[in-house]
Amino acid sequence: MTPISIKESLRFGWHTFTARPWLFVQTGLLLFLVNVAVNLLQSLLEMGGKQGGDVAAGSIGLISAIIGITISFLMSMGETNFFLRAHDNTETATLKDLWHPESFWKFVGVSLLSGLAIFAGFILLIVPGIIAAILLMFVGYIVIEERLTPIAAMKKSIALTKGNRWKLFQLGLVIFGINILGFMALLVGLFVTIPVSFLTMAHVYRTLSKNEIAVEEVPLASA
Repeated sequence: MTPISIKESLRFGWHTFTARPWLFVQTGLLLFLVNVAVNLLQSLLEMGGKQGGDVAAGSIGLISAIIGITISFLMSMGETNFFLRAHDNTETATLKDLWHPESFWKFVGVSLLSGLAIFAGFILLIVPGIIAAILLMFVGYIVIEERLTPIAAMKKSIALTKGNRWKLFQLGLVIFGINILGFMALLVGLFVTIPVSFLTMAHVYRTLSKNEIAVEEVPLASA
């Protein structure tokens, strides 16, 4: 198993971002505006529900929550698909790649299962939660690309991280630090650091996937 390189992965993320910076800034702005619009819609729905009594408020609140959760999942799916496409060919990536609703329920299922596993791990003295987060960090990519079932995607993510888990933990800390710096730069820096982070992780996923393919293609030694 070839170890991933944190430096090379970050370099790739930065160079890919600088190849078409306006595309990535547009992506961030679009996602931000969608999030603002959803929050505004939810607020308006809740205000209208309160004027209709307790039953209406409860029903509207449920509808509002469903809308918010659904759009959140669709945005996450779109982000994952977009940055994979941008990783593979920056020149052909477009904002249309943000719309990728295929395998929606599988994505929801794997997100919930992995989220529960990570949450349970954090309850068990935090460290198991960190380990679970590392083991399951690629489930979204796998469902988007291969449309596997949630359990199959979780198993594959665990297999992909084997041999590189300490490096992935270190990379996670580096990316967290970079985005803290982006936040400190009057929030504007996040329009750079977030895309670079996504592109970096897409590169790591591609690298680990190639490692897996290489291992599978090695012929068995003759007896």
